[in-house]
Amino acid sequence: MKGRVLGFDFGHKRIGTASGNRATGTTAPLETVAATRQGPDWPRLVGLVHAWRADELVVGLPLHMDGSESHLSREARRFGDELASRTGLPVALVDERLSSSEADDVLTLGSPPGKSRHRRRLAHRDSIAAELIVRTYLADNPAPTCNR
Repeated sequence: MKGRVLGFDFGHKRIGTASGNRATGTTAPLETVAATRQGPDWPRLVGLVHAWRADELVVGLPLHMDGSESHLSREARRFGDELASRTGLPVALVDERLSSSEADDVLTLGSPPGKSRHRRRLAHRDSIAAELIVRTYLADNPAPTCNR
C-alpha cells in the first residue's frame, strides 16, 4: 500500500473526484468531471490520475440500504474495471451508502440560506461525496505501522 489515493463518486451526469494521502490520513475534494450519454470523460479522468500520481484508486459502490446491488452499482463496477484497465492501477470498491446525503450535510453547514447554497451544493456535492468515499477507504485500510 502506497501513499496517494484518488477516489471517484460515479454518476451518469457527473463523477466526483477526491484525493487522499495514506501517510497523513488527509483527504480533499478535487473536481467534478462531466459525463454524457457516451460515457465518462476518460481523458480528463485518466489525466487526473496521472497528475495526482495516484498509487491506488477507489470507486464508490452505491448499494441499496439492505446491502443488495442496484443497476447503478453494476455500472459503478464496470466504471471501476475500465478505470483499472485505462490506468493500470488497482481499484477498490467502497460502500458509499449515504455518502451523497452526508455530502449535502457538509455543504449545508456554514452556507447562507437561499439560491447560493443550492448552487454551491450542486457544484460540489459529487466531489465531497468522493472525499467521503476516500475517507472511508483510508479508515478501513490504515497505513501499516513500523514496529521497532
